[in-house]
Amino acid sequence: MKHVISLLVFIAVAFSSWSAFKLYDISKLENEIKYDYAEVNKIKYGLFNLGIWKEQIFSILQSKAGSFELKASDFRSVKKELEKYLYDLHEEYFVSGKLVESLMNESKNSKNSVGKMLMGLFKGSIEKQIDQIDFKSKIPGIADQLMIELKKKTPELQRAITNQISKMITEEAGEKLADQRQPILDKYETENFENLNNLLTVKVNDISVLKKKWITWSLGGLFAALLILLLGKSVCSFSQSILWMTIICTVFLAIGLALPMIDLDARLSTVDLKIMDSNIHFNEQVMYFQSKSILDVTQTLLQGRGVDLKLVGLLILLFSIILPFMKMLLTCFFVLKASFRESVIVKTVIFYLGKWSMADVFVVAIFMSYIGFYGLINSQLGDLSGQSNSYTLETVNYSKLSPGIIYFTLYCVFSIVMSSIIHRKYRSTLKARQVQIQK
Repeated sequence: MKHVISLLVFIAVAFSSWSAFKLYDISKLENEIKYDYAEVNKIKYGLFNLGIWKEQIFSILQSKAGSFELKASDFRSVKKELEKYLYDLHEEYFVSGKLVESLMNESKNSKNSVGKMLMGLFKGSIEKQIDQIDFKSKIPGIADQLMIELKKKTPELQRAITNQISKMITEEAGEKLADQRQPILDKYETENFENLNNLLTVKVNDISVLKKKWITWSLGGLFAALLILLLGKSVCSFSQSILWMTIICTVFLAIGLALPMIDLDARLSTVDLKIMDSNIHFNEQVMYFQSKSILDVTQTLLQGRGVDLKLVGLLILLFSIILPFMKMLLTCFFVLKASFRESVIVKTVIFYLGKWSMADVFVVAIFMSYIGFYGLINSQLGDLSGQSNSYTLETVNYSKLSPGIIYFTLYCVFSIVMSSIIHRKYRSTLKARQVQIQK
């Protein structure tokens, strides 16, 4: 009977491991798509992209130039300025005598001696003639005539402004750099970023459905194996049960280490800015995205340049990867071979160092990091969100815990339970031996 139970447990664990492998593959694909989506929609390519702002501003200016028209209030302002200029001109040249002085200076600089003589003779008469000119009273009429001519020239002003803006746009387009996101477009064989975003969104949604299926099957297989062991505990030996529990815990650990723990995803889903009565719109501006497993985090830290990063990476590698696997391996030896039960090193790792393993602490740290990041991102995005006459921001926080945290937490729980069971059994065995020795 115990062989049948072992076979059933083996089938359940094998099925769960196969499902977990499929889950790992599909999670890698999902992560790749999510990172591509985040890269395409990074805020540096949208809201913080100077090139896009130039295009938007030039487009607004071009549309405004096409509808350029001086209003009645504009004409009144221009006329007022013209009259002010003409009055200043009158004061500067007619009242102050600067006009006569300039004429005399020109005659002095002239090579014609006859002209110089005539200007000298008629200087006084010229001054009297200029004083008789009533230029000041004619200023309003002159301003009205200039405004009539200005109205006639409005179409030419429109064309001149439009041509200048078009020239600016052409010059800027010539300096435009190649889009760094083009390789991602080529990768998914799409024509534009709108189609690419739609395609990636559909892919992520499809993968999410498959992930739920593989998670259900892998967890179901492991819990089925545990249930079989529980129901057959009266038939199976202690060592057999612990051995299978060790294998199940190892599977939980391996999946938990390989799968992402947290998805941190903060976005501006909608940005609307009003400039010159025109609306500038941005969609899906990704501010921050990271999705890492414990293995990914460890690799990143170990590859970091700082000594402090490498030190933290080594600690995570030792206490959350090496030590847990060592504990599982030594547990198997402890259960299978009596010689290992007397080993001080084995007992220390299983009963003492295992308790100081940072695996369970790491789980708490993951939860706290998630809560902290989630609160921080929500708080910051909440401060950004708002509505006014000049802008509208809609923010979204897609941060969430990933499947890796489920498996890693289950490993920690079952590992602690298993260590307690072994320790209790070991102590009861020692007591029994002591009783026999005393007898």
